[in-house]
Amino acid sequence: MPLLWISLSFLAGIVLASLFPLPAWAWALIALGFLLLFFFLRNSQFVTRSSLIAAYPFIPLLPAIFFLGSAYHQFRQPTIDAFHIAFYNDREYELLITGSLAEPPDYRDRYTNLKLNVEAVDTGDGDLPVSGAILVRVPPNETYEYGERIRVRGLLKTPPENEEFSYRDYLARQGVYAYMSDAEATRLPGSGGNVLFIPVYYLKERLLENTYRLFPDPEASLFAGILFGVDTGLPKNLRDAFKNTGTAHIIAISGFNIAIIAGLFFSIFKSLLRDERLGAFLAVVFVFLYAFLVGGDPAVVRAAFMGSASLFARQVGRRNAGMNTLAFVALIMALINPLALWDVGFQLSFLATLGLILYAEPFSNFTASLIAKLTREDTGAVIRIINENIILTLAAQVMTIPIMAYYFNRISLISFAANPFILPVQPVVMVLGGLAVFVSLFIYPLGQALAWIVWGFASYTIRVVEFFDRVPNGVIVLGGVPGWAVAAFYAALLAVTLNWSAVQGWFKSAASSIRAAALTAAFALVFACMVLFWTASAKSGDGRFHVVFLEAGSADAVLIQTPEGRSILVNGGANVSELSDELGRRLPLFSRSLDWLIIASTQENQVAALPRIVERYAPENVLWSGNVQASFSSRLLDEYFAQNEIPVTPAEAGQRLELGGGAFIEVQAVGPRGSVLLVEYGSFRALLPIGVGEGTFESLEFGNSIGKVDVLLLAESGYAPSNPPDIVENLNPQLVVLSAAAGDLNGLPHQEVLDMLSGYSLLRTDRNGWIDVSTDGVEMQVNVERGGMQETEPGGE
Repeated sequence: MPLLWISLSFLAGIVLASLFPLPAWAWALIALGFLLLFFFLRNSQFVTRSSLIAAYPFIPLLPAIFFLGSAYHQFRQPTIDAFHIAFYNDREYELLITGSLAEPPDYRDRYTNLKLNVEAVDTGDGDLPVSGAILVRVPPNETYEYGERIRVRGLLKTPPENEEFSYRDYLARQGVYAYMSDAEATRLPGSGGNVLFIPVYYLKERLLENTYRLFPDPEASLFAGILFGVDTGLPKNLRDAFKNTGTAHIIAISGFNIAIIAGLFFSIFKSLLRDERLGAFLAVVFVFLYAFLVGGDPAVVRAAFMGSASLFARQVGRRNAGMNTLAFVALIMALINPLALWDVGFQLSFLATLGLILYAEPFSNFTASLIAKLTREDTGAVIRIINENIILTLAAQVMTIPIMAYYFNRISLISFAANPFILPVQPVVMVLGGLAVFVSLFIYPLGQALAWIVWGFASYTIRVVEFFDRVPNGVIVLGGVPGWAVAAFYAALLAVTLNWSAVQGWFKSAASSIRAAALTAAFALVFACMVLFWTASAKSGDGRFHVVFLEAGSADAVLIQTPEGRSILVNGGANVSELSDELGRRLPLFSRSLDWLIIASTQENQVAALPRIVERYAPENVLWSGNVQASFSSRLLDEYFAQNEIPVTPAEAGQRLELGGGAFIEVQAVGPRGSVLLVEYGSFRALLPIGVGEGTFESLEFGNSIGKVDVLLLAESGYAPSNPPDIVENLNPQLVVLSAAAGDLNGLPHQEVLDMLSGYSLLRTDRNGWIDVSTDGVEMQVNVERGGMQETEPGGE
C-alpha cells in the first residue's frame, strides 16, 4: 500500500517539525539529500531483484517525503513582522484596525464573534498596510454580513492558553494569531468578500432564518446544527447532555452526517444510472456541492472528505483500499492546513472512519452468525438494522473512546445504549429536515407541512438524549489521561487488528426489498404522527393558569399561560438560547407566537435576548413601560416593532390587561425604569415588581394598597435597596421567587435580603431552575426544574 505509507510519512514529518522547529530551508535540504539517495539506490547495481528495495521500490523515497512534510509545515507558518497584524499584539494602547468579514458572524447570547481579514492598522500615526486575520468580540444584537468592511477599536491581544486548553493553538488552526476581547465596531463602505461566497452565505442565512420559522426551539437549533453546522443556538445544558451521552456527533456537520447524505445520493444515482461506480462518483460531487452551499468552512470540508472516504471504502469493500483512501484524505487535509492534525474534530473523524474500515465487517459478520445460530428464520432485515444502528456505531467508538478520554477526561458508558435509540431516525431528520427548509424558500406552506412531519423525529432525538443524560453513573469522569497510555492502546489495538486472520474485506450490504422499505416507511409515518399528536396534546395545556419564572440569570423572564391557551411573556433576560429553548418547549406546537409581550423594564440585562427572540416568536401585541433609550436592545426592539407594524401600547398605572376566563394583569405603577405588575386569576395573586425605580414602593404604600399576594418576585435579583422589609411584610407572600445568576458578579442577592426572608418559602432560579406556579384559581401548585413540588391554597397561611 504505497499511498498509505507515503501519506503517513508526510504527516509524521509535519509532527516532527512541530516538535523541532527548524527553518523550512533546513528541512528541505535534508529532504533533497534523501531524494538524491533514493535515485542512487534506484540505479545502484547492488540492488538485486530479491532485495527488499527491489520488492518495494518506494521505501527509499519515504525519508525524503518525511522531511518534505517537515519543510512544508515550516513553510506554512506565518512570518510575524511589521506587516502582519500579530506584530501589534499586547500593546498598552488601543488600536484602530480596518478589515472585512472573512466569514459570517458567529452570534452568541452575550456577544458576537467576528473574524476579520485585516487590511490596515492605525497605531496613532495613520493607517499602515498589514495582513493576517483577527478574531473580534463585539456586543450582541447588531447584525453583520460576510465581506462587510468595518473598523474596530480595542486592545489587541495574543490569545491566551493554560494547562487545560490553549485558545492560542485553537485560533492558530484557523489562521488567527490575534484577538480583541472587547471592541467597538464601525461600518465602512465597500466590500472585501469573495464574490463567489457572497450569494452562498446569503443563501445559508436565509435557510437559517427559515429553520427558526419552521421549527420551535430546541428542535430548530438542533436542525441548524445538523444541517448547517451552526450549533450555538442550543442551550448549554442540552449541549452537555449530547456530550455526556456520546451523541454530540449528530449536532454538527460531521463525517457521520455527510456519510448519511453521501449514502442517500449514492442510492439515488445507483438506481437511476444502474452503475455503482458512476453513482458513487456523482454522490461525492453532490456531497462537496452541499458542503459549498452551507458555507464551506473547514469543519464542513473536513466532514465532506471524511464522509466521501467512508463511502468509497464501503463501496470498494477492501480494507487496504479503505486505509489508502483515508490516509490520502488526511494528506489532502494537511496540505490545506498542516495544523489540522491537532484539531480534535479532525482526529475524531479520522479515527471514527478508521474504526469503520477496520471493524465494521468483522463485527457485522459476528452479529449475523450469532443471530443465525439463535434462530432459523430469515433475519436479514433484523441483521441489517442492527448493523447499521448498533454495530457501525460500536466500530467507530472502539477507535474514538481513547482519544475522547484523553481530551475530555471522561468516558460515556451510556453512549452504547443511547446511540442505537437515536441513530435510526437521523437519516429522516437530515433528509426530511433539509428538504423542508429548502422547499420553504419556494413554497413555504409545503415546507411547513414537511416540517411538522419531521419535527417529531427531532423532538424524539432530544427527549431520548435528555432521558439517557439523567441515567445515574452513565459517565465515568477520569483524571488526566497520559498521552503515552493512549498511544500504547492504539499501538496494541492496531497490532492485533492488522494481524488478525479473521479480518476480511468489507462486504456489500444487500439492497432492501420493496416490502421492507414499505414497512419501514409506514412505521416511520405512524411514528411521526404519534409523536406529533402526543406533543401537540402535551403542549395544548392542562386547564390551569401558569406563571413560569424562567432561568434568566440576574434578570427576569416570566411566561404566563392561561387555560384558554394564551401566552404572555414578561421581559426575557440576556440569554437567547436558554429563552428560545424554554419557549419552544412550552408554547403550542402549531402556534409559535406570543399573544402579548410585556416590556416591564428596559435595562439591557432585562431585554438583551428579545431582539432575536421576537423574530422567532412574534408577539401580536406589546405593552411597553420604561425609557426606550435606556439600552441598545430596547432601541432595537422599538425599531423592530415599528418596522413590522406590531401594535405597542404604552403602560399606565391602573391599566388592566384582560386575559380571559377572569384572569388579568394590572399595572400597579409606571416609571422611567419600567413597571410593577399584578397578576390575578380567581383568588390567586402574584406581584412582579420588575421595573422598580426610586419612589415606586412609596407610591404603592409599601404594598398596603395592593394587599396580600400568594407569590412575590424579588426586585432586581435581590438588590437590597429595591426590596425594603416593609414590602415583604405587608404583602405577606406564601412563596418568594428570586431570579438570579449563580455566582453573580455583583454579589446578588444581598445577604440582608436573604436574612429578611427567614421564615418565608423561597425558591431561586439559580438553584431550582425554572419555577412553574400553576393554579385553578383555588389551589396553587409549584413545580421546579430541580427539586420538588408543593400544593397550597391561594390566600391561605
